[in-house]
Amino acid sequence: MSKISDDAQAILNYVGGPDNVNGLVHCVTRLRFELKDNQKVAKDKLLALPCVISVVNSGGQEQVVIGTKVADYYDVIQQLLANQRTTAKPKTAKYSKHSTFSLTKVISGAFMPLLSVMAGASMVKALLTVLASTHLLSTTSTPYLVLSAAGNAIFYFLPIFVGITLAKEFKADPFVGGALGAALLEPSFTGLIGKHGLNLFGMPLDPIDYSTTVFPIFIIIGAYILLDRLLKKIIPQQLQIFLNSMISLIILVPATVLIFGPFGNTVGNWISTIIMWLFSKSRLVAGLVLGAAYSFLTVLGLHWGLVPITLQNLKMYGGDVIGGVGVCAVWAQIGVALGTFLYSLFKNKDAKLKGLSGSITITGIFAGVTEPILYGLIMPSKRLIIITAIAGGIGGAINASLHVMVKSFLIDNIFSIIMMMYKPIGFMILGSGIALITAAVLTYFWGFESQKQK
Repeated sequence: MSKISDDAQAILNYVGGPDNVNGLVHCVTRLRFELKDNQKVAKDKLLALPCVISVVNSGGQEQVVIGTKVADYYDVIQQLLANQRTTAKPKTAKYSKHSTFSLTKVISGAFMPLLSVMAGASMVKALLTVLASTHLLSTTSTPYLVLSAAGNAIFYFLPIFVGITLAKEFKADPFVGGALGAALLEPSFTGLIGKHGLNLFGMPLDPIDYSTTVFPIFIIIGAYILLDRLLKKIIPQQLQIFLNSMISLIILVPATVLIFGPFGNTVGNWISTIIMWLFSKSRLVAGLVLGAAYSFLTVLGLHWGLVPITLQNLKMYGGDVIGGVGVCAVWAQIGVALGTFLYSLFKNKDAKLKGLSGSITITGIFAGVTEPILYGLIMPSKRLIIITAIAGGIGGAINASLHVMVKSFLIDNIFSIIMMMYKPIGFMILGSGIALITAAVLTYFWGFESQKQK
């Protein structure tokens, strides 16, 4: 742990010290710093640390890619921040002048805290599907229904969870954000669904089922954030503890069911319809382009922008073509790592490269975590970038042409295949397998210019 402590202190120093840090979160592999001044970051010194795979500035955040031990470094840095801020005179936090609004940052901030539970719940649903299809468990049995509730809850109540994470992202009251989402799922409102001739304050009301939706809650929380900031300016602080939430609920819940909710639901349906229309025009071309680009959308953090579309497609169509193509990009990255491992094993005999590529290949296969592959192997090499795009594009074109979809929100790994979370599963294995083999073969025979290249 002393090594982690030393490296954590170095990371903190090289991002400008504790006084330069406004906030810190982490995802599966990255420390995501909100800094007052990004110009203070010593990128070269960060990259020189053995624990740092890469440094990326995206969405106004300075992202330090650590790998699967990121949580250990996060805990130590948080403790260092707490200790060093208590021994020094606190400074008023000011956001960087260079920080700008980023939609992908907002979307990632909303879904990143939910990623683990969404993936776990999807595996529960997949397990139930396998048990039911093999007649080991009846769909009307008590165990099935109880476990089904466990798997479905996060998705059914998604407006509540996203309301909490979005409000927290903008420093508003997360529980008011959650309550705004919960109002759309409360039995008093859901009981109105399907009834006609309703009106609210003289305006026609057409109740909609908001379970599992995400676009409406984004619009609702956007309105809440603006209203909350206004109320904090005009209401005395002593009264804000109840007036802010009361006024927000009274104004925004009716506005949501009349305007924001239907509008957000319509926008979400339009986007999903456009995506499906593009695939209907030329599945091969759409799959080729998306499969080739998907890995690099991840590097830029833009893949988070596809999550709401995926969830909307799952609700509308019972499956998502984006996930059906994106899985090929994941296995193409794993193929690059596997090809590198074989290259280091049989050609250049580099023990360090063999150890790195071997460990991240295993992590990719069993956990679906490919950021170390992207930042540790692919992005530093032009040839591996080309190989990843080629393999992902070929696999994506195959999967799209064969109508491969994901059946639930998931993290692509070997367990997702075992649980048959794709349809048709045979075609998914075909496309992803070709992406994996293509990437591995090209990497082994062409990926490295010489035996000295690491």
